[in-house]
Amino acid sequence: MLLTPDGSTQGKQAGKEHDYTIRDGQFLTALNQAIQNGELRLHYQPRFSSETRATTMLEALVRWQRPEVGLLFPEVFLPPAEQHGLILSLDLWVFEQCCIDLLWLRKHINSSLKIAINVSVLECESVYHAQKLIGICDKYGLSLSDFEFEITERTHIRDFRKVKSFCETLYNLGASFSLDDFGTGQSPLSNLCLLPIDIIKIDRSFIKDLGENKREQILVRNLINMAHDMEIEIVAEGVEFEHQRDMLTDMGCDQLQGYLLSKPVTKDELNPDLLRLF
Repeated sequence: MLLTPDGSTQGKQAGKEHDYTIRDGQFLTALNQAIQNGELRLHYQPRFSSETRATTMLEALVRWQRPEVGLLFPEVFLPPAEQHGLILSLDLWVFEQCCIDLLWLRKHINSSLKIAINVSVLECESVYHAQKLIGICDKYGLSLSDFEFEITERTHIRDFRKVKSFCETLYNLGASFSLDDFGTGQSPLSNLCLLPIDIIKIDRSFIKDLGENKREQILVRNLINMAHDMEIEIVAEGVEFEHQRDMLTDMGCDQLQGYLLSKPVTKDELNPDLLRLF
């Protein structure tokens, strides 16, 4: 089932329509046209400091507003885009739009905001792609220090040497990197030592039963302690209840993200009050 940004389930029908368009062979053409025709949308979900309760980062989440279907979510169109070679064009569109939005947000909302962007493994395996990102930054007068790049742990890294080169190229110019969905994927723990990772994002699967599962509490507490010993910050995803927020704060989790604090919203829905929550 697909969820809309407000947490409802009206995206279910869109998922059915999507299955049809993939089978009829027109999906990739439609997605390529969507990139050109402005059908893609960005929503932003704030991350909050557990200490100051202020926004520390906005995570950019791409959506596809397909006219004949409705709002499609990334789990619908990103996997086939990656499989068939459209992901690099899509990622460049997302990054450039983030630059445009960040300039607007800093002028109208908060001058210190930064944006976190999900990057595909294919993107990380291309040094040429790193140069494209640098060029886009320069085009808008921004610095790579204005962005955090989230590498998901769910995707297998095929060429670690190239990924390391990509990360170090951007890191040396000020970018920060986080390891997303930590604990759920195929990445070895050695990646924390070999890649310039600044932040670990604990997957929501470790958060959902935090109040009832003693072993889960021990695991999360030890992850937080391990990260801090390595001078890495911890973000907890999927915070939906007050007891989760309170327990994670007591454990020393640095940042919190989830529907309890804020759903993903459009740029125009962001306001100073939303960025100072709980």
